[in-house]
Amino acid sequence: MTEHVLTPPLDPLTAPVRSNAVDIVKGFAILLVTYEHTGQGMSARGWWTTPSRHFSYLYVYSFHMPAFFFIAGLFIAGSIQRRGPRRFTLEKIKTILYVYVLWMIFVVAMEPFIGHFRTNSLPVDWKTLPVSLIDGSAGWFFPVLFSCQIIALFTRSMPPWLRFVLAAAAAALMPTRGYEVFYKSLWFFSFVAAGMLVGRSIFMLNRLPRWSAALGAVLVLGIQAAAVNHFEYAISFGAPTAYLAVLLGLTGTAGLFLIARTIEHTRFGNAWAWIGEASLAIFLIAQFAQGATRELLSRVAHTNEFWLQLILPTLVSTLLPAVLWHQQKRWHLGWLFRWPLS
Repeated sequence: MTEHVLTPPLDPLTAPVRSNAVDIVKGFAILLVTYEHTGQGMSARGWWTTPSRHFSYLYVYSFHMPAFFFIAGLFIAGSIQRRGPRRFTLEKIKTILYVYVLWMIFVVAMEPFIGHFRTNSLPVDWKTLPVSLIDGSAGWFFPVLFSCQIIALFTRSMPPWLRFVLAAAAAALMPTRGYEVFYKSLWFFSFVAAGMLVGRSIFMLNRLPRWSAALGAVLVLGIQAAAVNHFEYAISFGAPTAYLAVLLGLTGTAGLFLIARTIEHTRFGNAWAWIGEASLAIFLIAQFAQGATRELLSRVAHTNEFWLQLILPTLVSTLLPAVLWHQQKRWHLGWLFRWPLS
């Protein structure tokens, strides 16, 4: 089983108003990110090698990243219309590429201090960093996200249904070949295109009764689990049945939105939305908080007990960055997450 590079969420949304349901979905999705990467760390150390690990890996990866790209697509059309192509592109440079470059510099600078705690060495150093930033080997998500935004810009005049059909076909047919940024841009633009197709009609979800949404979530995510268990790695992009990756990415995202509708505007839902609002900070900082918590448990508490090693690093790597995000203005940390001169 290969270990994936931590994949981040999207923040901020370009919508002029925030949706509680959208933030809840982001909250669930980013928790799945931290949970699954904690699980990968445990697997690499031989602490979790049962069939449940295999299923967890496949199930989470079948929809948690598609959910983030779908959310990115929901409000792109409105953002382009309000800002115009030039300002839209400049904004994405400031909010995507700036964070990408800044944090990769941080990661490389920290490697001499934390590298010996990793099970695998960092594939990037100061000499290879410039090229790695371009080809995606330094971390594929941000350049892929930026590419998807630019593709959306150039296809803005296309009928939404046609854009989605072409994007889904390209994603299903694109093999794992060449630079990671290239083929993953084609894979994940299908979900951006799906978000653009849905657009602001996502707010119609508020009309759905909560009990119906809860029942729908159970059914959709249950079917998702059955499909993942049956098809296993055939659900991945780059496989001959890659159309399943598109389908399950969308159904899993739908399941998260149904859960969000069930709990939105409740205290429980507001707590998940609070996490979702901080999803960018969680992605960027989680790897440090996660690793530190794991090492404290192993070296200070002298325990590799399964549930402690799974739950505590996941919670710390989710909640600590969320606190930093929500206190960024008070603690003058905004420059960590956005271009400081805008």
